[in-house]
Amino acid sequence: MVKKEIIYNLNEILEELEHSKWLPKELSTEAQLWDEILKLETFLMPEQLFPLIQEVYQKSYPKDTPVIPLGTEYSVERSDTREITSVRADVTVLIGSHDIYHFECESKNDKTMVIRMFEYDVHIALSYKNNPMTLEFPRSAVLYLQDNQNVPDELSCTIQFSDGGTYSYKVPAIKVQTYSLEEIKNKHLCILIPFLPLRFRKHLRSKKTRQEFDSRELTSFYQEIILILNEETKQGYLSENNRNIILNLLNKSLIRVFYSDEKLLKEVIVMTEPILELEIEKYIYALDAKVDELMKVSKELSRKNDEYAEANRELNQKNNELMEKEKEIAVLKRKLKELQQQN
Repeated sequence: MVKKEIIYNLNEILEELEHSKWLPKELSTEAQLWDEILKLETFLMPEQLFPLIQEVYQKSYPKDTPVIPLGTEYSVERSDTREITSVRADVTVLIGSHDIYHFECESKNDKTMVIRMFEYDVHIALSYKNNPMTLEFPRSAVLYLQDNQNVPDELSCTIQFSDGGTYSYKVPAIKVQTYSLEEIKNKHLCILIPFLPLRFRKHLRSKKTRQEFDSRELTSFYQEIILILNEETKQGYLSENNRNIILNLLNKSLIRVFYSDEKLLKEVIVMTEPILELEIEKYIYALDAKVDELMKVSKELSRKNDEYAEANRELNQKNNELMEKEKEIAVLKRKLKELQQQN
């Protein structure tokens, strides 16, 4: 028996993903997509920031330490135009009662990134100061997502004050693609997994590298990630829900990286099919489950109504019998009274 080939309508799949609740449809650039992935991870599973903080700052927190997302948009008056514009950071959180962290996603090695980080951090320090006369900067870091050899381990710039004093402002650089899957597993850096498909982008830069690319490498990569996530879930570093969130974001990342190559994209979809559930399917499953639940409730109510109706009939019958007895008693009382009068 010849296995029938599955026909994938890629346009429909991409359109469905665009309307997925995990990534808002108004995203217009790829940079926004990576920003949103980090934000979603932070909001939906904030405890997954702890291994990243441990990696960057060697500071640990108990798993149940509260993580509070902070506002990331600040108004700025430009000195040249006097116009009020907005400065928007990617992720800013308060951990515990005092520690503020600030993370940015960056795809390219932008030389001015450290100046932008300083600008963000000034606004964060001004917005969340505990002491009115002290500016405490957040612990900040930049996640470099692409495989860029020229990214330094630390961004830095010199701040020179009017009194002649200088300060070296430094920000750690997290080079995501330098982490092997083994390192991510050992350090529990599951929060980085959705960004890992970007390491395959180098295979799409020319027709030659596309032809030389062995898709089995991609399949092996995906299967190893599944094993890592399953093991992290088994050992309690991930909840089942968080595992599914990471897989969902990973699938969308894979499709975003390979969307320009229809052949590879089809292979990605075939590979992720057992796990990748389009949102409409989730809604259908949820609706079916809800219908089943309502049917059970309806049957139970119907059974209760039948029991109530039967009990009500029995009660009416007893009432009727009681009324007949009362009539008989009334007749007997009249006869007894008549006999007493005759005597």
